[in-house]
Amino acid sequence: MISTTSLGGSSPIPGWLKGSLLAVPIVGVCWAGAIWHWRSSASTPDTIDLLLYLVALPAGLLLAFWIGRQLTAARPAAPVVATAAQPAMTAEVSPGTPPLAILAASIRSPLGTSPEELAIAIADNKARADLDPDLVDGEGFPLMTARSDGARDDALQEEITEWLVQNSVPEPYFNDEQWRAITLATAVAGELASHAAGDLIPAEGVPTTLHLVPILPPAWRSEQRRAAGMWLKHTVAQFGWPAAQITLAPDTPDGATPAGVLGRLANQAAGGNAPVTAIVLACASHIGEESVAQWAGSASLFTPSRPHGLIPGEGAAGLLVTDLRQARAVDDAVYALVDQVCETQRDSSADDSKRTDSKSLGELAERALKHSQTTPADVAMIVADTGHRSNRALELMGFASAAMPQLDAAADIVSVGVSSGTCGAVPFITALALARHHVLERDAPILCISNEDPVLRGAVLLRPAGSNPN
Repeated sequence: MISTTSLGGSSPIPGWLKGSLLAVPIVGVCWAGAIWHWRSSASTPDTIDLLLYLVALPAGLLLAFWIGRQLTAARPAAPVVATAAQPAMTAEVSPGTPPLAILAASIRSPLGTSPEELAIAIADNKARADLDPDLVDGEGFPLMTARSDGARDDALQEEITEWLVQNSVPEPYFNDEQWRAITLATAVAGELASHAAGDLIPAEGVPTTLHLVPILPPAWRSEQRRAAGMWLKHTVAQFGWPAAQITLAPDTPDGATPAGVLGRLANQAAGGNAPVTAIVLACASHIGEESVAQWAGSASLFTPSRPHGLIPGEGAAGLLVTDLRQARAVDDAVYALVDQVCETQRDSSADDSKRTDSKSLGELAERALKHSQTTPADVAMIVADTGHRSNRALELMGFASAAMPQLDAAADIVSVGVSSGTCGAVPFITALALARHHVLERDAPILCISNEDPVLRGAVLLRPAGSNPN
């Protein structure tokens, strides 16, 4: 058993004594001010004055202070991409482990429904959030958001609801934002399932087990996570993969990160006991009044006066991953290799730090490159989940300029988070999907970086299938 001890969670001063120590100076200041006023004005206070200044005023100040303390304690913390409950760990695969293959990638982002469309939008300098047509701030001005086309589908929502009822799934009570995320995820799951069925189902015999790994927002309740996972499994089965051969990975609020999932799949494939085929999929949406109200209440919403706040975003992204043996057996397969996966945690939250530190990214990249015997000079591009916040951008650019000065900051360093807004694990899987596209396009290693989360940092090296085979 592991126990934790908070170094600052308890106090040697009892609560009643701390309250008394606070009340004494407040009452003293009120009384001293009232007495000074009466003496300097040569006026005699009546009963109402005595009650007002000697009783009501200090009591009111103490009550206001107490209410403020309660509101501060109850105020929800600023939303983050990953929960602090995740252990400090490295998702690094073992030395000598064969790489995974990404056979296909699918995205539904505010700037496109494919990695190719997203790449064009970024090249045309259109990768940014925009004023929302519906959502406004407290003063009635439009908010900056990253809204995806196709996130609203009433017919699909009705179909999902009916399917859940027919299969005796308890009512999950999805809100509008969750329906938007599930709608986008359904499109991604269907596209990847089509690729899997077309490439990996054998002409004869039973196909191997397909692992479906949904990465859902931490705030979703258990019944919502279960219902969404079951629907996505049904969606995959609709494209031909036998439902009995699909396993739904357990999903928990403090569960997997994209890098952690890929690391575990790589180590599983290295065991060689069975083929590894998986669909790794993330979805999230914060395009709705509920998220806007929560973020505004916690002072974490992006506004002109709060440029470091969060921009509501949404999307879905997924990868079809197999072991190398299966990928090589597919006729005319086009894939990129996931050669190394590294993940770690910062010592403190980047949201609370006033200085930019690229040390974690440098260490992760060094390990990732060393594993595949790739030098920094071999890397043709960096694709990151970095968003609009300046400290994240400075962290990424500081790392890139020191470790890979050959890269052009405009053409060779791409940040997808600027266009996707805040939507959980979606930007990093989107970055991996875009990195796969550029690996195939440039025929060179691409480094994928994750630094949008306040604490987690990740690095994944992708390279062409024909380079330095293991």
